[in-house]
Amino acid sequence: MLQSLFIKNFVLIDQLEIDFHANMSVFTGETGAGKSIIIGALSLALGNRADTQSIGPFDEQTEIIAEFNIKSNQAAQHWLKNQDLLTNHQLIIRRTINQQGRSKQWVNGRPTPSGLVKELNQHLVQIHGQHDQIRLLKNHNQLLILDQAGAHELVLKQTTEAMNEINQIEEKISELLTAGSMNKEQVQLLQYQLDELEALALAENEYENLHQALKTAAHAQDLTATLIQSMHTISDDENSIEHQLTQTISQLSSAKGHDFNSITQMLEESLININEANQQLKDIAENIDSNPDNLNQIESRLEQINHVARKQNTMPELLFQQHQDLANTLSAHANLAHQQQQLEQQLEHALSNYHQIAQKLSQSRQKAAKTLAKDITIMIRELGLPEADFSIAVNYQSDTKPKALGNDLIEFMIAANKGQKPQALNKTASGGELSRISLAIEVSIQHQNNQNTNKQAFVFDEVDTGIGGATAEKVGLIMQKLSANNQVFAVTHLPQVAGHAHDHLLVSKSSQGKFTTSQITHLNREQRIEELARMSGGQTITAATMAQAEEFLKTGS
Repeated sequence: MLQSLFIKNFVLIDQLEIDFHANMSVFTGETGAGKSIIIGALSLALGNRADTQSIGPFDEQTEIIAEFNIKSNQAAQHWLKNQDLLTNHQLIIRRTINQQGRSKQWVNGRPTPSGLVKELNQHLVQIHGQHDQIRLLKNHNQLLILDQAGAHELVLKQTTEAMNEINQIEEKISELLTAGSMNKEQVQLLQYQLDELEALALAENEYENLHQALKTAAHAQDLTATLIQSMHTISDDENSIEHQLTQTISQLSSAKGHDFNSITQMLEESLININEANQQLKDIAENIDSNPDNLNQIESRLEQINHVARKQNTMPELLFQQHQDLANTLSAHANLAHQQQQLEQQLEHALSNYHQIAQKLSQSRQKAAKTLAKDITIMIRELGLPEADFSIAVNYQSDTKPKALGNDLIEFMIAANKGQKPQALNKTASGGELSRISLAIEVSIQHQNNQNTNKQAFVFDEVDTGIGGATAEKVGLIMQKLSANNQVFAVTHLPQVAGHAHDHLLVSKSSQGKFTTSQITHLNREQRIEELARMSGGQTITAATMAQAEEFLKTGS
């Protein structure tokens, strides 16, 4: 519920702070005193578009702070928790607007975009006035209103989940088609290239190995001579390195007068390395292929590889990997049709499942619509539309694209007079009628939701315009009934409505220096009777009007 509202430098308000009753409060006062300014300030705090014209003349900027207690509002708690803004059961929303039009907003002390605050407001306050009824005329909002009254949260959740499954499958199909977006000519070209590489049968690293073999074969004669000479120098006679090194080690080992042990160790290691090098030279010599026919074969294979590489416009050393890539691409493409067929079958099943659940939801809505429409009809007849008949059309649209909230088109209908055919609200209801229908809807929804875990504040801004007498009395009684489980604010000119309030706030204006300012005062019982008398009797207050005012108050709180 809204606990308090702090307003500074807003239109005619210099600075004020108002504490509110938990149930029903009314704002009354002379025309132009600023009753609707309070509603405007609250709307601004709750994320509505900022306007520099609303900045008052008393300071450089407007500041509004709305403080709520959300202990009995689970929806608001859940939203704040998801945004990491939940602190406790207290919720403080602050907004400032300067002369340059710069607006800043905070939720529980943290800067928050106005768009998010408007989302939060859906769980906090509902403002109803003759200019706020466009909400009631939109089919989508009518659907949400009906779902508030219906006991089908589970099937509604299942419908949304079924819709999500459809979206996921459609996304996979889209990705699959994008991945396999090759035309017939492209597939044929890739298949030709793959066939060519299959025929080439290139082994991994074959091209590099052939190049090395070519170098070796091309210089086989020179390499053989070099290897023979090198091996001869190393170990083949008495002048060889191996022989001389062995002889040196022997001499140093037997020398007297000095320890050559460290030197002989190094020489012995060198001798081991020399022997290893000589063995490797022998291995190379044995593997040198000096057969001219083999050289021709190597050159022919390399030319074959280079030829395919030129045709496929790639480097010869990349042909092996290209072979693998082409094989994988064409294999994946070959599986696309099968995968797509499987996904199409899954989509068909998901669509069938969706429509089964959505039709179940539609049936539940039809049941809820009858009950809600009956309650609303009874109530609007008591609110000055004695022959009105309210109905809710629930039309399941099987030929439209599935939606997360089901495929129902909801239409609020009314036949205002006896014998008339029901028509959509936006074609027949006036602003005053819409306001009373709005009030009837809210009360009916609360009546059907026995366990109200999301207590909100309802603001009715002059919704009683154009009525009086017994109807006005009924409007006040219904607002009071709504306030049993919710907080209700009403801006009214009717004493019959004001008399039902638990708290009465008088809005007045006065001149202070060069400025005109609005003030708000909580009225006690005597002051309330005087204000109700003024509302019913005008400037001339008689004993009769005072008695009538006291009677209005008795019928109320």
